[in-house]
Amino acid sequence: MNKLFIITTFTLILSSTMFSKAENVYDLFATGKKEEAINVLKNIVNNESNTDAKYILGLLYNDASSINLCKIDDFCIDDNESNYKKAYEIFLDLYENDNDPRAAYAIGEYYDNHWVFWPNYKKAFKYYLFAAERGVPEAQYNVANMYEFGDGVKKDLVQSVRWYLQCNKSSLCGAGKEGIDDLIAELSTEELDFALSMIDETIEEVDIRITAARSIVVR
Repeated sequence: MNKLFIITTFTLILSSTMFSKAENVYDLFATGKKEEAINVLKNIVNNESNTDAKYILGLLYNDASSINLCKIDDFCIDDNESNYKKAYEIFLDLYENDNDPRAAYAIGEYYDNHWVFWPNYKKAFKYYLFAAERGVPEAQYNVANMYEFGDGVKKDLVQSVRWYLQCNKSSLCGAGKEGIDDLIAELSTEELDFALSMIDETIEEVDIRITAARSIVVR
């Protein structure tokens, strides 16, 4: 199985049902008013304790080169490269000061599979696990994958099965036990029971996608 890499793709899809007048930051971007959306975000970040606004701003810095933001402020370090350092600083601030699991997942991706950052699977696992325990399905899947192959952590098939099945509680994963038959077959009955006992039914799913911008109202 392969790990998931989600956060580095920032996609906006226009539809016939899009509001003619922007009501939130997502709408501003979708209708091409990128600078207006950025100004709204920066104003909220500077004047309010809004983690959604700060997180979306981090996403924009991360994906600036692919969504044509390089001519705006400091979103790129040249015409072709996003300001990943700024994105990282925003995500790190959210992680350290707000315990934001979305930001932890983003940092995990930087250490896991990013051409600008030196790979460090131990660090990637640390941030993925933080996010996984707090409801990010993509992180749960990646933690399971790292336990399966021993990337950044000691190989542990019990924990791997546990986290794959935890992810299966979310809308991202849905294969159930059938999707990991090969791993389950390697466990004893006692080991499988232990893996099942560690699944937390109270964890609420956390969405790491741009849809969070819909909650940021344009005043």
